Amino acid sequence: MSLMEYDNTCQLSESSYLAELIACSMETAVNFETERLCSPNLSGDSFFDDLFMGELLQLETELSSEVSLQGIHGKKSSMQNIGYCMECKHSEGAQLEGETSMFGLLLTGAKAVETSDWPLACNAIASLTHILCHEKNDKNPYDMIFVYFTQGLRYKSRSAFEQSHELVPSQTVTMPTFQMLLELSPYVKFAQFTANQAIFEAIKDGNELHVVDFDIMEGIQWPPLMADLALRKNVSMRMTAIIMDPENAGVVQNTGKRLSEFAESVNLPFKFDQMIVRKEQDFDSIEVGHTLIANCAIDQLHTPTRKLSHIGIFLNGVSRLSPKMVVLVEEELLHFAKIASTSFGEFFSKAFQHYAALSDSILYSFSSVGFRLIERKIMGPKILDSVKKFPSERREKVSWEGAFSLFKFFKPSPLSPYNISQAKLLAGVFGKGYWVQHQSCRLSLCWKGQPITTASVWVPINM
Repeated sequence: MSLMEYDNTCQLSESSYLAELIACSMETAVNFETERLCSPNLSGDSFFDDLFMGELLQLETELSSEVSLQGIHGKKSSMQNIGYCMECKHSEGAQLEGETSMFGLLLTGAKAVETSDWPLACNAIASLTHILCHEKNDKNPYDMIFVYFTQGLRYKSRSAFEQSHELVPSQTVTMPTFQMLLELSPYVKFAQFTANQAIFEAIKDGNELHVVDFDIMEGIQWPPLMADLALRKNVSMRMTAIIMDPENAGVVQNTGKRLSEFAESVNLPFKFDQMIVRKEQDFDSIEVGHTLIANCAIDQLHTPTRKLSHIGIFLNGVSRLSPKMVVLVEEELLHFAKIASTSFGEFFSKAFQHYAALSDSILYSFSSVGFRLIERKIMGPKILDSVKKFPSERREKVSWEGAFSLFKFFKPSPLSPYNISQAKLLAGVFGKGYWVQHQSCRLSLCWKGQPITTASVWVPINM
């Protein structure tokens, strides 16, 4: 049966099933404690305008203060050159003449970072900051995107001189922001439903499921899958939540209690374990014997940003267990970044296109205040972290490639027609602009012409 015939045959039943999935996800999310969404301090755009100008003025002040910086760790002449290029026309600053677009200045700065041309990089950053601070367009909702990318370039430039203070703020995914993403955009549901469907299909011939989860958070992904498993006879589920940060142990423990209570309510035999992991070898202590599946959601809009080293430990650690399948849901930008030949300049350009498209989709789905909240609490830190993490030196590149060595021993596996059709229906629920691309065993949720988040299934090469 062709995919088109399959879509026509299953559309009514899938629409009903999808509605049940969405309802289940919403009911689960609502049960968690939430803080008041409409705070008086978030009642209008003026609040965010103040934050915008405050952040820009701080950036301009810090740039200006670097004029007087002297050498750091023996790099006196380099730092003096950077200060000089902000005070007057440095000879290399001539390369910026005629370049008036902010995007062009960003690319100039990125290429300068790639070639370690710090005076030129600093000149581009100073020009960007001046434009943003003094020529801000009140009607342009994307000005903050330029601010975050400018800050990212500044971090890369300053990190070359081993500055001790941290410039990248942490991402804060509060329940109000998460609920907004869950209700008004398809990103959370696409990631969770696609992964769950792949897992559900993987155990059609078995009765014992064991999921090793990279980042369980509040566990909202799992109740729909547990409810489906409960409809089967003699099926049990075991969940092992991997903890990279010991401070999260209490949150994960509470998640385990809630999932256990849910399993009991639907009569599903269920066991929950959690394990603090510090190195790949720690995975050897996990008991194997069930249908073992690894679930890994990386750099999703709704998930906290994780260290590259933690991702590497998880992927390489689960490979030691020989899982039947690895379900990977990743930001499309990360997939592009994994290509070994990608330069920092190419990545930076792709990252800007990615987050510009993401901003456009969020603005389409949210009010202006909601957009600013998502932008500041989630997207801004993610932009800074993406620019910070991507390697611009060979030493960093080796570390980056090592984090994804799992894929040397696994191969992509096709997703089912049902899973593909379900994703298409989900995208259609949220209106024009969202669509699904299926290519090379990868299923991508796209906004207009830009893939945003991608799901794929990986199996051992010898299968």
